[in-house]
Amino acid sequence: MKKTCHLSLNLELMIYKFKNLLALIFLIPNLYSETLSVMTFNVQNLFDTNNDRHKDDKAFLPLNKKLSEKHQKECKKINVKSWRFECLFLDWNEETKNAKLKNVFENIISFEGSGPDLIALQEVENINILKQLFTLLEPYGYIDYQLLESKDKRGIDTAYISKYQILSPKLHYIKFSSKFQTKDTRPIFEATLKMQKSTVKIYNAHFPSNYYDLQMRIESFEALRDLHRGHQYPSIAFGDFNVSSKDDNKYRVYENQSKEWHIAHIDGCYSCKGTYYFNSGNSWDFLDSIFISKNRGISFDVSSIKVHKTKSNTYKDSGKPYRFDPKLKKGVSDHFAMVAKINI
Repeated sequence: MKKTCHLSLNLELMIYKFKNLLALIFLIPNLYSETLSVMTFNVQNLFDTNNDRHKDDKAFLPLNKKLSEKHQKECKKINVKSWRFECLFLDWNEETKNAKLKNVFENIISFEGSGPDLIALQEVENINILKQLFTLLEPYGYIDYQLLESKDKRGIDTAYISKYQILSPKLHYIKFSSKFQTKDTRPIFEATLKMQKSTVKIYNAHFPSNYYDLQMRIESFEALRDLHRGHQYPSIAFGDFNVSSKDDNKYRVYENQSKEWHIAHIDGCYSCKGTYYFNSGNSWDFLDSIFISKNRGISFDVSSIKVHKTKSNTYKDSGKPYRFDPKLKKGVSDHFAMVAKINI
């Protein structure tokens, strides 16, 4: 009887120790994990008011700088009517530029009242206008910003603004196959994010537009994959990947990336329509998304993945993105931002 009782007590003690061990195993990762809130946002033509002679920014100048015969002649060469009108008549003065900045700033800060920890931006002209946006955001805990000038003809670059330090920024130009080598494109912007306990590789991309062959976007994804495979750090890739629903449905472009990455709008955001609306095709598209590494200790908080819609950046009647209106000084961009929280 005593022996049976003794065995029973030993068994209970072993079960108790096993339960405590399991609890400790599950607790240890949480002691070292960090949460990072992120946003990818194509801000659509965030330009300053200065003429950069090395870039084609002639549409985004004050009217008093558009009076020359040379300027008028250059604008009239533009085939797309809306772009030609913009080049000739858009008054991109300090007031207009500041209104655009204010609207972008307010849209960013509307995420949880103080903005995400890391913002990856596309279509930013230069470090000058990025610094102006950073100055507005700085009181909300932002400490660093980065932009490297690329060879893009229009001068629209990718950039970061962060509540953590951004290290080792570099640009990677994509080596396209021979028939595409002369095409204009934008590099992948790599950097290292130094958090309190974690080091994360980040990539910001603005892939070739739908004007160009789909193969250029596929080759861009391959270049991103190769960069990711060059190290073992947990990684996040942001951007305007310019993949239309039409191409994605037909060629499974995003699905083909899921061998390498968890993809925000596939893993979550189930009720989201898209980040961009193509009027010509009457279609919602996820041109913009967020990728994170597979099998590198990084994961989405799936419930946090959202298309960032507010009253100021959404048309009431259609729910489409409210692009910035220079006359009314309303609207933000023709893209919605995408946001997510990431556990590292």
